[in-house]
Amino acid sequence: MKYGWIILGCLFALCMPILSHADTAATPAVTPTAISLRASNTTVPEGDIVAYTAIATDSAGKRVPHVTLQSYLDGKEWCGPYVTNDFGVARFVLPMPETGAHEVKVIAGSLSSISVPIQVSPRTFNIINDPNHQIGMDLETWFGPGYAQWGHQEATPILGQYTSLDVRVLRQQTLWMNDLGMNFVQLDWSNNLNGPWPTPVAQEMRDSTNMLCDLYLKMKQHPKIVLLVGPDGGKWGTPNFMKEVDYIYSHYMQNPEYRKLFITYLGKPLLDVYMGGPTFSKPPTWKDPRFTIRYVNAWLETVHGAKYGYWSWYDRDPQVTYYKGKPEAMTAVFGYPGNIPDPASGNYESPDADGHDYGVTFRNQWSKVEQTKPRFVFICQWNEFEPPDQWDQNMSNDIEPTLHRGFGNRGDGGWGFEYYWLCKQAVFNYQMALGNIRVTRKFNNAR
Repeated sequence: MKYGWIILGCLFALCMPILSHADTAATPAVTPTAISLRASNTTVPEGDIVAYTAIATDSAGKRVPHVTLQSYLDGKEWCGPYVTNDFGVARFVLPMPETGAHEVKVIAGSLSSISVPIQVSPRTFNIINDPNHQIGMDLETWFGPGYAQWGHQEATPILGQYTSLDVRVLRQQTLWMNDLGMNFVQLDWSNNLNGPWPTPVAQEMRDSTNMLCDLYLKMKQHPKIVLLVGPDGGKWGTPNFMKEVDYIYSHYMQNPEYRKLFITYLGKPLLDVYMGGPTFSKPPTWKDPRFTIRYVNAWLETVHGAKYGYWSWYDRDPQVTYYKGKPEAMTAVFGYPGNIPDPASGNYESPDADGHDYGVTFRNQWSKVEQTKPRFVFICQWNEFEPPDQWDQNMSNDIEPTLHRGFGNRGDGGWGFEYYWLCKQAVFNYQMALGNIRVTRKFNNAR
């Protein structure tokens, strides 16, 4: 079998560079003089991906390894950068978020490949909108100069180190939400209030939320929105807190175009209010008659918060919250920190923590969602990418598609589309269990 292992090792070495990223690059020993670019296909539906192969060569026609390539879509940077492997080849995928005719090229310094034409066709998604069973994704729109910074993420998204103020990024993420069958997204505003409002961080998140709303108004299909706000220094109802809530009401709820984008529950716009972390205490007494308020806790199985009506950011053992005797809300996660303190890793290195674990954590949690069938299901989460809340490629609950960059600890590795496809399949099976999708299959017994 030793020869079999040699062959397997060679195949492994050839596969490793796929979706390689710039932060694993070495300096090329030779300057390339040409870059060829080939696409797997030239026609795709919007939101789908196209696979590309780029080859860098020198003046003698020999391939040049370790060349950093930046991909461009219609003359603007899009995803990347990528690095040619030891054979002078870079293989990568680019999502196509906008319909129509487009051109893709890669550039290394002043050297450019030819432009490859791509035609992107409109797409209709089969999104089940069952008002009694809504499914949503926790979504962060905090990437930009003011708050969440790239460089310490547990994996790098296929979209690259993006900003949430890029409408193409927001559109691609929305198309992915549509494809997953999401009915809503919960936008996390829980970290932007500590002092006078709006802070620069809060302004940035407002801008990205406004950009997302304007985008939704132009799209035929999109999820609805619910906002998750946080406390002001551990308090609710303070003047700064009320400034934020008043802005939400006046800017979004009193604007008839924006208002229709947000979830209505029990006759009012839904507003989720985060407790700032797990707590044994009862919910605050603060209320606002303009909204349906739901307080969000964590680790409900430990703090026994469901009995107080708390919803959850994440649980190690999913708990259902009831309202008037009916299951109202539940959260399923792809990974969670433990309860035994380990501050350096955000409790992700605690012995009672669980990570992606090849999808086992989510499948176990989702099975309890299927048993309970609550009004609202939250999936935690799409794209936090911030330590210590996300620790490494396994000890994480992010599922946005990422690059593969080898294997190892934080800053190395990724999961591709693995958890995206797992989530999509889980949602499809759930809709089937609810009777919202019926599949008829004809078996051919001919031999």
